[in-house]
Amino acid sequence: MIYSDNSKKLYHYGLKLTQNCSIIEDSIHDLFSDLVKNRKNLGDTDNIHFYLIKAFKRKLQRQLQREMRYNLNGKVEDYIFEITYSVDHELILEESNTLKMSLLQKALTELSPRQKESVYLKFTEELEYEQIAEIMEISIESCRNLISKAIKSLKESLNP
Repeated sequence: MIYSDNSKKLYHYGLKLTQNCSIIEDSIHDLFSDLVKNRKNLGDTDNIHFYLIKAFKRKLQRQLQREMRYNLNGKVEDYIFEITYSVDHELILEESNTLKMSLLQKALTELSPRQKESVYLKFTEELEYEQIAEIMEISIESCRNLISKAIKSLKESLNP
């Protein structure tokens, strides 16, 4: 049941970190396999979604690092984090004025990958600052600053 409820969300999140579908799928399967194997040693959690996102991102990054060991110039921090919207959201955006949409897209491209990821986790996944900070392996204060700067940048781009 947990796999059915979360695997698709994890897959879509993984696509924002890498376009390598096989690594994403392997990481999801490894994550759930490890959970089944270690189920007796797992502690309680009040937020399964947060736990799975954090564990999945860590597993995916390790797998990407293994893949990049042959590419000496590759760094995990150089990933591109793209924000895409659901069909419902796209329909709502299409109804809005074309100029605002192009301004928003331009503003999003000006954000750094870390800013894009933090905004995605905050507003799409609706995670708390503490959870985002833990997933991104930064302090809570840095997380708040990162999201604040991203929002400020978006506001400045949309209201010149």
